[in-house]
Amino acid sequence: MRSRTPKVLHEICGRSMIDWVIGACREVGIESDRLFVVHQPGEPGVVEHLAGKARLVAQPEPLGTGHALAQVPAEWLGQGDVLVLNGDGPLLRAETIRHFLAAHRAASLPASLASVEDASRNDGRVLRNAEGGLAAIIEYRDLTEQSRSVNEINVGLYCFAARQLSAALAQLRPDNQAGELYLVDVFQHLSGTQVVKLPDAEETIGINDRVQLARAETAMRRRLLESLMLEGVTVRDPASTYVAAGVSIGQDTVLEPYTMVTGSTRIGRECRIGPFAQINDCQISDGIRIDSSWLSGATLGSGSDCGPFSKLRAGTELKESVHVGSFAELVRSEIGSRSAVPHVSYLGDATVGEGVNIGAGSITANYDGRQKKATVIEDDCFIGVDTMLVAPRRLGRGARTGAGAVVTKDVPAGVTVVGVPARAIPDKERA
Repeated sequence: MRSRTPKVLHEICGRSMIDWVIGACREVGIESDRLFVVHQPGEPGVVEHLAGKARLVAQPEPLGTGHALAQVPAEWLGQGDVLVLNGDGPLLRAETIRHFLAAHRAASLPASLASVEDASRNDGRVLRNAEGGLAAIIEYRDLTEQSRSVNEINVGLYCFAARQLSAALAQLRPDNQAGELYLVDVFQHLSGTQVVKLPDAEETIGINDRVQLARAETAMRRRLLESLMLEGVTVRDPASTYVAAGVSIGQDTVLEPYTMVTGSTRIGRECRIGPFAQINDCQISDGIRIDSSWLSGATLGSGSDCGPFSKLRAGTELKESVHVGSFAELVRSEIGSRSAVPHVSYLGDATVGEGVNIGAGSITANYDGRQKKATVIEDDCFIGVDTMLVAPRRLGRGARTGAGAVVTKDVPAGVTVVGVPARAIPDKERA
């Protein structure tokens, strides 16, 4: 991988590849206390990442896959079946594991291994005997010219009877070019092995470099988008749309091209997202329109809209039917129902009531050089264009500001202020 990040912690569609493997196992019904991950000590972040997800087993030296499995104490394996998977195979589906386990149990043999037809991969080849059973598995680096013509490959998915497995592991010897203990050599020491051919070769690919990582990302992205489409979401152009694992999107929502939805985002029904929208960790209700905007950590109430070219940062909440227009930025702000921030405005640390209009070019000057301060704009206020509200400020219900006003004092309810600094218009002027 040429990376300081351990391979299995690299992400596929927002989830580390080891978490995809663990998730498939959990979906099959394997609980955390029966799930063992063999790892290299000293890999940064692996132990912390897997805490509570699986039991960790250290392999002090990388002496091969057989040596790795042998590090798991025999008493931990129990008396039943032992399922073995590669930690760098994130595309393997839970239903494929179920099918494989069912085939293993139906055969009543000490071992089963999965294979696919794929001549393009540098994986070990499955050699058959005259009866079609397993004759041998030859690792790619040990292939002869004759065995290189075999297209059936070993994909690293196995199931063993625990009792026979422990005895077979004890008989492994490093009789190969790499001087390692190969797990595939255990089949020589077992009384029978079934080969289960899987139909989808793509599902079994392993990841050893960034090229394969990108291919797996493409495959997983397609899988996630197809699942959404089958649930009633329209994806205009899947090739340009990215939705991460864990995102939820409601029926009849439309994802326009060049849209990216990540993190813990939840999108409701009948929304229209994009084009060119980037949304992360947001809660979006029904009937929302988001056009060419960037949102992170925001909450949008039903019937609201934003964009194009809006930026909604963490802590922003739009109530129902709020309009945020072009080139507006909001952070740590709450906007009441039926209010509008039409364009070219900045609201930071603001609480805006219902039915408020924020004129173009208006800002809350929330930072005094040392700390952030709040602005409160009550219901039915009208903020004129280019207004600067120097926090901390409160504008009472129905207050108004004139164009270009710099508000340095609180404004009582119903009062209109104008000028620099802003001052109240006398009653005779208002008349």
